[in-house]
Amino acid sequence: MQVHQKISSGAQFFALCSLLLITLLFSILTSAQASAQEQLENIDTYIDGTIEAQMILEDIPAVTVSVVKDGELLFSKGYGLADIEEQEPVSAETSLFRIGSTSKLFTWTAVMQLHEKGQLDLDADVNQYLDFEIPATYEQPITLRHILSHTAGFEDGGLGYLIHYFPDKGPELADAMKMYIPTRVNPPGEVSSYSNYATALAGLIVQNVSGTQFNQYVEENIFAPLNMKYASFNEPLSDSMNEHMVKGYTREMGKFAEQPFEMINAFGPAGGASASADAMAKFMIAHLNNGEFNGNRILQKETAEQMHSLLFTADERFSGGMAHGFYVSDYNGHRVIGHGGDTMQFHTDLAIDKDQNLGIFVSYMSTVSNAARNNFVKQIYDHYFPQPLKQLKPPSDFAERADKYAGSYTFWRRNISSIEKALGIMGGTIDVVPTEDNTLMVTGLYHPRQFVEVDDNLFRQVDGDEQITFVSRSGDGIDTLYFESFPFMGMERTPTFETGLFKLLLPTFILLLFLQVVISWFYKRKHYKTLPSANRSLVYSALWMSLSHLVAVILLVGIVLGYQDALYSGIPFILKAALVLPIIAVLLTLFSIYTYVKRIKTGEASTLSHIYYSVVILAGVYMAVYYYYWNILGWNYY
Repeated sequence: MQVHQKISSGAQFFALCSLLLITLLFSILTSAQASAQEQLENIDTYIDGTIEAQMILEDIPAVTVSVVKDGELLFSKGYGLADIEEQEPVSAETSLFRIGSTSKLFTWTAVMQLHEKGQLDLDADVNQYLDFEIPATYEQPITLRHILSHTAGFEDGGLGYLIHYFPDKGPELADAMKMYIPTRVNPPGEVSSYSNYATALAGLIVQNVSGTQFNQYVEENIFAPLNMKYASFNEPLSDSMNEHMVKGYTREMGKFAEQPFEMINAFGPAGGASASADAMAKFMIAHLNNGEFNGNRILQKETAEQMHSLLFTADERFSGGMAHGFYVSDYNGHRVIGHGGDTMQFHTDLAIDKDQNLGIFVSYMSTVSNAARNNFVKQIYDHYFPQPLKQLKPPSDFAERADKYAGSYTFWRRNISSIEKALGIMGGTIDVVPTEDNTLMVTGLYHPRQFVEVDDNLFRQVDGDEQITFVSRSGDGIDTLYFESFPFMGMERTPTFETGLFKLLLPTFILLLFLQVVISWFYKRKHYKTLPSANRSLVYSALWMSLSHLVAVILLVGIVLGYQDALYSGIPFILKAALVLPIIAVLLTLFSIYTYVKRIKTGEASTLSHIYYSVVILAGVYMAVYYYYWNILGWNYY
């Protein structure tokens, strides 16, 4: 009896302790949830401070933000002026911002709607949905699954046709897709390379299969069910919608000057939408609810879950990758799907965290940079959902294998077949350099950052959470690099002729040599007139060759720097005219070779003179090859 009582008393004591422990844990969890909820409820103060600081530091005239939580609009606000002249403030409810490539999410949603109905097969050759044909460069056809994950294998393009300015208007979607088919540079499914063309092609497929114009399809099947009153793909906007459009501005002569409305109609499904923050909030809620908003469905639950699921990743150890159109990112241990977007005048980001039931949308009117939108969501996660960094120790034997990663890498997202390739001359590379600390220093994409090896070919940022992975596609050494935060853009080892030595340093030296030839003639012109005929011919041919190369390069660089982004709206006549100069320079180079050979036969020059002019002419030959490689010879616009 006494033993039984002791056991009963012990059991009661254990039960009481367990109850107290459970109560304590529940209290802690409830308190933490309440604290997190309280923080989110007070998010207006944090966002106000963040946006107002960004507007001052980065000279931004207008911003709009919306945040949704647990199926409700938690916060929305407009900042700055939608119309500076009229002093009209931005309204989160009604003010329309150009959302750039964030528009793609509507195109992907439309694709998944038709897939859900059995009208689109994600694994079928896209040619079966077109009235023209994507060339069969590779044995494997391009499918919508490749397009959704940006692995179709197209080169990039847009010079002269991507953006127009109202009232100018480019070709209609169907015509543009036929006119501007990009070269296929990789087998589908192998490399991620962001493609506006591929997305616009998906929009055309939606149009062809549904029998409804793309803009109208989105209006009827996405905007209307979600009551997105202030959203449109139309370009230009209707009069009633245009009243709510935030005007684009850039600084001219020290003050904001209004810019024309950007027209992306030829590639509309890839970036043509205009929307308010509150309208985008409804879209985010629908995706957080797996396709449902206020009783209306734009996707069935299973389809939405498929759309949000991972479709492509460069490395299975990455937390991020590409879902079916959405980027998959990791913010402090939280899985976030979303999409950014940029036009010349607007910069946008959208992020959806299904685990937290949280959605964030932000859009800036700015022609300065897109840095603000790149950082906004990350700043919110760092503030409300911080995650301590794990301290990593570099492997002591890393130096033994560091060199296999070292080198220069270039984004696959670039042009290869047209004159647009030449814009890559001024483009940077991502450089990977081993350090004495047994880490890799990576420069070019961000400020220099060090990465430490954490697994085979996998590295993590020493003082951050960015990861990179190296891949051997050919099986013969490392040839590909991926950043976890850029799942839609892989990089290859920079082709030799595109490294800094060959594309910038050597041409700079050559142009200085040509300049010396011209200056030398100016000071020695009287002496040159006394030379034998063959020598004189070589001197003058080398002079005109040098001068033609100098003028060609200086004028072309000046035009590109003068027009900059405006080149994406059209090829100016002055550029078309200037492209005759490289041809003239090449012809004069050939003539210089002729005069050089002719002089050799006469034997009238010294060895030193032969060496000098051989160097000058070889420089001319190099520049001819240079023009050819960068597609500057001729008028190869598209």
